[in-house]
Amino acid sequence: MNETFEYVERRLEPQRKWHNEKATWNKRRFYTVEVTTLLAGAAIPIVNLWVVNDPYWAGVVSAVLGGVVVVAASVGKLFKFHENWLQYRAVVEALEREKELYSVGAGEYAEADKAVRNRLLVERVENILANTTSQFIETHQSTRELKSDRVQS
Repeated sequence: MNETFEYVERRLEPQRKWHNEKATWNKRRFYTVEVTTLLAGAAIPIVNLWVVNDPYWAGVVSAVLGGVVVVAASVGKLFKFHENWLQYRAVVEALEREKELYSVGAGEYAEADKAVRNRLLVERVENILANTTSQFIETHQSTRELKSDRVQS
């Protein structure tokens, strides 16, 4: 219905692609941290039962596995892989929705002429991106404040 507006290829698509890549990267890190935590935590009682003949080594291996659990959980919390994944994925979906509505002339784009549709697309996409930046800063600012409070304590 609507020929592609230059903004779509210059700004919208690169942003959609970048956010999609970041969502995928954070999803992989989130699952890596979670699976590492799960496996190391589940291995502790197994090691304690399996290495019954040598309690010293059972204790050493259990301590190392406990350390892996703490480090993996802390890394996940510090870098907020889960929150980032969800935020980036939400942006991708919002950008794709906006592009689709624009391309088929649906929603607010239905009754508008070409110039108004183009302006509306730019305004809506830039609003999505600005809100995302604000949310990202807010999410990570709380991490920085938490670290700062711990150092001062």
